[in-house]
Amino acid sequence: MVSRDDRGGHRRRVDRVGLLLVAPAVVIVAAFTLYPLGYAVYTSTRISSPLLEGRFVGFENYRNVVTSSYFLDAAGTTAAFVAVTLPVLMALGVAVALLLTEPFFGNTLLRAAMLLPWAIPAAAAGVIWKWVFLDDAGALNASLYSLGVIDGYVPWLTTPTLARMAVVVVFIWTQLPLVSILLLAALRTIQPVLYDAAAVDGASVFRRFLHVTLPGIRPMLVIVGVYEGLVAIATFDLTFSLTGGGPGTSTTLLAYFVWSETFKQLNFGQGAALAVVIALVSLVGIFGLLRALPADALLGEER
Repeated sequence: MVSRDDRGGHRRRVDRVGLLLVAPAVVIVAAFTLYPLGYAVYTSTRISSPLLEGRFVGFENYRNVVTSSYFLDAAGTTAAFVAVTLPVLMALGVAVALLLTEPFFGNTLLRAAMLLPWAIPAAAAGVIWKWVFLDDAGALNASLYSLGVIDGYVPWLTTPTLARMAVVVVFIWTQLPLVSILLLAALRTIQPVLYDAAAVDGASVFRRFLHVTLPGIRPMLVIVGVYEGLVAIATFDLTFSLTGGGPGTSTTLLAYFVWSETFKQLNFGQGAALAVVIALVSLVGIFGLLRALPADALLGEER
């Protein structure tokens, strides 16, 4: 008969072996996440620039960044960008996922092909759509003019409101395939018997969506919403290649402001401070969203 001490010793040996096996992965993750994070925090507390002598300044960089009018402008633009893109993206994602559940010719090919916009790097997508939205020789202006819809070319990328709209359109175009595929996977997990039971009870299509489909995909909606919110906050390459943050500062998002502060102004300390601020705001937003959700939102079941 195996004693309790023998079982305890065996368990400790197994635990040590497990720790040894995961140690290389932990070291790699720490090297590529914890070290850059620590170095960014360290840099954010210093004057760090090739033009100035480096020295410790504490929270001065944070104070300069947060009180800057450029920061407030970029923060407002980013908040508006997230507030517009996220609901539209989620609504379109649900609609496309529902469409893909229906049997029709070419359904499988469409599912594979629709991932192409998401697979294209955001910087390349920005360049592609820049040729579409060009003020004088863009494909959109040429098409609308040929059809007689417009009498003159529309300055899509040099009018602040239209430039913001262009960034929103391209962001949704790049992210919609992934959102749709993830929600489609969630839809496939819903048992058909639930729809049959709802139909027998006389539930309309809308009520079946409200009481069967929506609860079934709610966990995935939460995950996708948090992920796409973070992607929207961190969007840089798209605006860089499409509008360059302009006209003026109309499409300057926070991530673009980080790049400008760091590599155009060569102020690495304030750039790092701004990056830390964005990370903290993102974490607060995520935790706030998760705390505001019902306790069963991620589990998809009643407690």
